[in-house]
Amino acid sequence: MTDQTIVLVVSLMWIAFCMRFWYVIDRSNVWQRRLIAIAAGLGGGLIYIFGSMTLEVIHATQAQQAPAEQEPPSATIRVQGSSSEK
Repeated sequence: MTDQTIVLVVSLMWIAFCMRFWYVIDRSNVWQRRLIAIAAGLGGGLIYIFGSMTLEVIHATQAQQAPAEQEPPSATIRVQGSSSEK
């Protein structure tokens, strides 16, 4: 759950970073402001999608490794007594 939150926060940080530049650009540069807004939306969405896909891959590999970490079967150790009959 916290992994998904981290991905969401990083995505929102990208959007906030782009919107910072959007506010700095003069209002007369309409197309430049539009491109920055589009980059903010697409970039934030792609970060979220790729982050979610990466988390699924990580969780899938961890789930495959989990059964391999089971307890080894108990081994019976027998000690044979030394038969030193005299």
